[in-house]
Amino acid sequence: MHTKISVENGVPVLFVEGRLGHAATAELEAVATRHASGAAENVVIDLSGVDYLSGAALKAFRALADRQVQKGGRLCLRAPSVAARLALELAGLLALVDS
Repeated sequence: MHTKISVENGVPVLFVEGRLGHAATAELEAVATRHASGAAENVVIDLSGVDYLSGAALKAFRALADRQVQKGGRLCLRAPSVAARLALELAGLLALVDS
């Protein structure tokens, strides 16, 4: 997994590429939490380059989304690949996808 971070209109955007298995999910969680722990109410994770989402990744997305809601913001999963979108759909997380 590779990540790149940028800021668009004051919102942290994490670009993720590769497989989000168990080990990569821990790394992504640390990066996302670090960037979401500041003043940013909203966080975007771009999944266009992701070809696999593990159960751990789906659980991490739900936890991060819950934390952002508690801060008055939201987590947005942007542009999921076909494989990522299917996993999000099966997990009931399509509401997090920016349509």
